[in-house]
Amino acid sequence: MPSLITSPQSSGQVITIPVASSLFKSTPIPSLEIGENVQAFVLTSSHDQKALLQIKNSSLLAHTPLPLQRGETLTVRVDQINPLVILRIIPHENAEISKVNEFIKFYRSNPFALKEMLTAIKFFLNSDSLNELTSYFTKKDIQNMMTVLDKVIISPKNMNNPRFLRDSITALGLDGEWRLAKGFMNQAILADAKHSLSFKEICLKLSSELTPTHITNKPIDRDHHTISQFSHFVDRAVKVIESLQIVNILANEWDGLFVLPFPLQFPGEIRMQDLFIEVDRKKVKQGAEKQYRFVFFLDMDTLGELAVDAGIQGKTLRCSLKCSDQYVVDFIQSLISELHKRMTVLNYTISLLECVLDTNVKQWKHDFLQNHKLYSQSVVDVCI
Repeated sequence: MPSLITSPQSSGQVITIPVASSLFKSTPIPSLEIGENVQAFVLTSSHDQKALLQIKNSSLLAHTPLPLQRGETLTVRVDQINPLVILRIIPHENAEISKVNEFIKFYRSNPFALKEMLTAIKFFLNSDSLNELTSYFTKKDIQNMMTVLDKVIISPKNMNNPRFLRDSITALGLDGEWRLAKGFMNQAILADAKHSLSFKEICLKLSSELTPTHITNKPIDRDHHTISQFSHFVDRAVKVIESLQIVNILANEWDGLFVLPFPLQFPGEIRMQDLFIEVDRKKVKQGAEKQYRFVFFLDMDTLGELAVDAGIQGKTLRCSLKCSDQYVVDFIQSLISELHKRMTVLNYTISLLECVLDTNVKQWKHDFLQNHKLYSQSVVDVCI
């Protein structure tokens, strides 16, 4: 089946190729999805508007009214799959923007992606699957993944560490590129990074070792099925982490906001907690301290849904806790005086410290997010 490729401005009227010439030998069409952006490498082209494109390790015969150069790499969007594959070129200047938009849509449409990723890795690291994986990877690779996972997931094992949240972010790999950049100026950071791989780095390493040839050369059995699933898992895990990185870059540029979801291990399951850090970037008077806002959205097994809205400017603290149940409000109220006392010992001035009843914490969270461009701009949101 020939493929058709058009420009962004094309009316869509293209000429099909009834018979492929001997110059062009195409292979079976790869798995494609409508709306997907893919890279197309021009293997050969001719003066009669025919070209052979390599897409996802497959070669597709195409007709195009556009002049294509052999060796050129295109970014194309899949507009149609049946009865013909129609690809539309994305201009190079918009390719990066399109990729960023894909990450934003992935983040918005997969709010539980990080939790699903961590739940899935626990499946692969159980005794049965672990035996199958060790035939493909060294025990050190698997041990590294298990070790870093204990840092990513916050549990009684690491909660006594005052830096548990920071360590979780680093272990996941959200600050990996930042640490690498800083490492060129501070060799101690670079040396530490070499000895403590992040979850993202481990997944990238394992993904590079799981080539299609590596997988298909093995007999089709239970091991083959497990390693194919694991190959898909590590690729998706990298995408989940990279989407969070892109979201944080954009949120910081637009609103001075950092978006930090972190997993908390409860007796029966992992529950995701969300931390938003907002930096006031307005011009302040000379000598005045910057304002920082910390908003936690917590989902606890006994206390239920909580929202913590705290602001710090210098040594002045303002904090409001919102609970969805009056019994929880009464419980936390009994601890407010102790919290006030401890913050005072640390030389903080308390301008506000309260716990209030809010029966619709979800709506308050929605309103908070809508005040930021990342969540209010025109991006497809398919989740409620």
